[in-house]
Amino acid sequence: MRRLTLIATLLVATALPATFATAQTGAAGSTDEYLAPLRIAHHKFVLDNGLTVLVHEDPSVPLVGVNLWYHVGSRNEVRGRTGFAHLFEHFFFNGSENYPHGFREAMDDLGANNRNGTTSTDRTNFFEDVPTSALERTLYLEADRMGFLAGNLSQEMLERERGVVKNEKRQGENQPYGRVWPRISETMYPYSHPYSWSTIGSMADLDAAKMEDIRQWYADYYGPNNAVLSLAGDITLAQAKSLVTKYFGGIAPGKPIARQREWVPTLDANIRDSMQDQVPQTRIYRAWHLPPMGHRATHAMQLFGSVLAGSESSLLERQLVFDKGLATSVQAGVQDSELASLFLVVASVRPGVDPADLERELDALLAKSLAQLPDTAAIDRARTGEVAAFVRGKERLGGFGGRSDVLAESTTYFGDPEGYLERFRDYRAITAAELRDTARTWLSRPSYTLQVDPFPALKATASDLDRSKLPPLLVSPNVTFPQVQRATLSNGLKVVLLERHSAPLVNMMLAVDAGIAADPADARGTANFALELLLKGTRTRDAFRIADERDALGAQLSVGNALDQSVVRLGALRSNLAGSLDLMADVAMNPAFPADMVDLQRKQQLAAIAQQKANPGAVAQRVLPTLLYAPGHPYAGPGGGLGTDATVAALSRQSLSDWHARWFVPSNATLVAAGDVTLPELVRELERSFGGWRGGTAPAKAVGPSTSPGRGVVHLIDKPGAPQTVIVAAQLASPSGQGDDLALETVMRNFGGMATARLNRNLRLDKHWSYGAYGGVNAARGPRTFVVNAPVQTDKTKEAIIEVVREIKGVAGERPLAGEEYDSILRSQVARLPGRYETLDSLLAAAMDIVNTGRDPAYYADYARNLSALQPAALNAAAAGVVKPGELTWVIVGDLDVIEAGVRELDLGEVLRITVE
Repeated sequence: MRRLTLIATLLVATALPATFATAQTGAAGSTDEYLAPLRIAHHKFVLDNGLTVLVHEDPSVPLVGVNLWYHVGSRNEVRGRTGFAHLFEHFFFNGSENYPHGFREAMDDLGANNRNGTTSTDRTNFFEDVPTSALERTLYLEADRMGFLAGNLSQEMLERERGVVKNEKRQGENQPYGRVWPRISETMYPYSHPYSWSTIGSMADLDAAKMEDIRQWYADYYGPNNAVLSLAGDITLAQAKSLVTKYFGGIAPGKPIARQREWVPTLDANIRDSMQDQVPQTRIYRAWHLPPMGHRATHAMQLFGSVLAGSESSLLERQLVFDKGLATSVQAGVQDSELASLFLVVASVRPGVDPADLERELDALLAKSLAQLPDTAAIDRARTGEVAAFVRGKERLGGFGGRSDVLAESTTYFGDPEGYLERFRDYRAITAAELRDTARTWLSRPSYTLQVDPFPALKATASDLDRSKLPPLLVSPNVTFPQVQRATLSNGLKVVLLERHSAPLVNMMLAVDAGIAADPADARGTANFALELLLKGTRTRDAFRIADERDALGAQLSVGNALDQSVVRLGALRSNLAGSLDLMADVAMNPAFPADMVDLQRKQQLAAIAQQKANPGAVAQRVLPTLLYAPGHPYAGPGGGLGTDATVAALSRQSLSDWHARWFVPSNATLVAAGDVTLPELVRELERSFGGWRGGTAPAKAVGPSTSPGRGVVHLIDKPGAPQTVIVAAQLASPSGQGDDLALETVMRNFGGMATARLNRNLRLDKHWSYGAYGGVNAARGPRTFVVNAPVQTDKTKEAIIEVVREIKGVAGERPLAGEEYDSILRSQVARLPGRYETLDSLLAAAMDIVNTGRDPAYYADYARNLSALQPAALNAAAAGVVKPGELTWVIVGDLDVIEAGVRELDLGEVLRITVE
């Protein structure tokens, strides 16, 4: 539940005029005119107890984003009691004096979406998007948490949440490079600085937490005068004043809080450090100090980071990744905070490259960037990218970066709901010379360099040595769903449109009926390899021109593969739709597969496979399809579609080009769009951009039934020293669109699809053995998979598997859904519907489901009515038809020296040790 943004901070505004697509320093019009469309209209009032309230009115959907910020974070802790801010955040979800029940369950009943709580160095926030009809109850619950939590706090709650947080810490540290940020923090900040310890705290400090400390923390920092409540959506100022006064007005204010405003340290000299971790490649981090958030110099350095490494054509990425092949990725940007900020450059060393060679070239490029004026076109692209991100954030009322979030953040940190606009003022005014001079000022200060190297695969050799005997001495010799509109272009390309005009955006996907299932059985990874190369050059544009045009248009252009579809995605500003479509069409229709980019992508994909093998959770997902599906089935390749080292190494430019020509034909594709465009307008633009696309008939994919083991089989994968065990259980299910998908989706959500589902409640909320355990059935045109995924602490592996089996048997029929549990999941699912299709991407996902499964659009049009009519018998029958507890395929990844004996004792089926290809 923590939010640590290591490289960039995203701000969100509300509108983007067409003129902003090429916003430049010195653009016509006053600064006020420039900023006017970026302002979030709002009202502000303050209760007598000090609670600041912000109201943004937008009745377009019956939804309100509720965002409550408390100005307290880990910076308010002291050594010996670290982790308190984050630990206390967890207490907020366990009920209050007048509602001593789980807050998550309450939000489920209300249909809340986009809800969470997060803690940073400087603040703790809680947010949820709720239907208008549930707003009053939500405010009652938030007010009761703020004013009346103490009476519900208990030692049992402390023990439970302490265990959950410790597992969250273990899970974070178990990820590749998971120990880097604490190392950077403790080095960049002096011992007494509150940024020198991690937000999640130390294990020792978490163990030392006492109830009296928890109660004092609540009393000190959770008063209304230390909070900002932001409401955005279907609410008026008068309603807000009435409801907020009613529920929050009677809460007593807290004590005054002393608050340090700035503390920017300086290193005495450059510091170099190194560490080893379970990672597949070396990574180099370099950090410098910067002023706090809101300073003009910090804003300038955010732009400078984008110019350095914001896109494929930026200085560092082009030179280090593309031209010289020293790195697989490079990033640069600002981690901004209230007392001080950091500027970071992060480069992943390409396997086989000497890290010293990369660092030498990095030093030379940084010196070059400080010696000359940055390219004005690159600065303009960075500005445009920021503004384009704002208009995309405009869709959301709440959540991270939503309108209620922006207003609350600005008021908390700057005392002004419009404080975020200062960043835009600076972006508009900063010149190339100021950018260079600011970078010189701050990057000439001492820096910290951390090199993270792979920990080698070490093991003890087998030995029959009798250590009780001394060796002899020898002579010494000299190691809401819109109408689905359809059309077909003159060349046969099918078009599906879901029209929505709430924001000047059009998002679309060119969905080609290929995907991972189109990989040849002896050339797994082909689809991913070929798709990635679409962005690396066409017959008329190289990769850098593609990136520059994309950024100049403020567009988002990406590619990806699902099981059954290969997709080219476009997010376009309405004002730049024609140019964006031209770029998308060229990428999809005319890839050149340049030889140098084929070589580069091969290295990138091999590096991605190595990353996959280094992550215990990814390891389990990688091997699972190879164990579930019969050899040769289109779904039987390694999970994720990356292929194997051998197949990727063998792919040629010609085979990739042939694959594209075979599958990428208009008769085998559908263009799915959602947003601010009508069908005639879209068809006209598509005929212009895609009308010249020609091709024959694509081959058919054989994604029919597959034989499965039909019995319990356990596959063990060794990860020596792992602090957690990843438990995966799976089996095959019928394809999407066969049977009652709505019933199955609903019962699976109750089983393992949300925080309060049976599985997560058991392993996290009740036993705190896991940070999160989930399960459900995926979507696929062929045989789907029912999957349970549960990372747990190592010493509870056997016990956790017993509980997983109990929950699987329960959903299969031993504990059928009934009574209050049935009522609760149905209430929750129905109540969530106002937020189900809030964004264009959510509409596209539904449209893609229609395209992929051939499902009648009425499935979504009648979704609410059919959901409300579901009966327990249908839900339980849907689950029983899929889940067969005796036929599970298990993949268990962990320290086998510790867990293997216990797993074998459970008699889940044949037990096999396997390795990962």
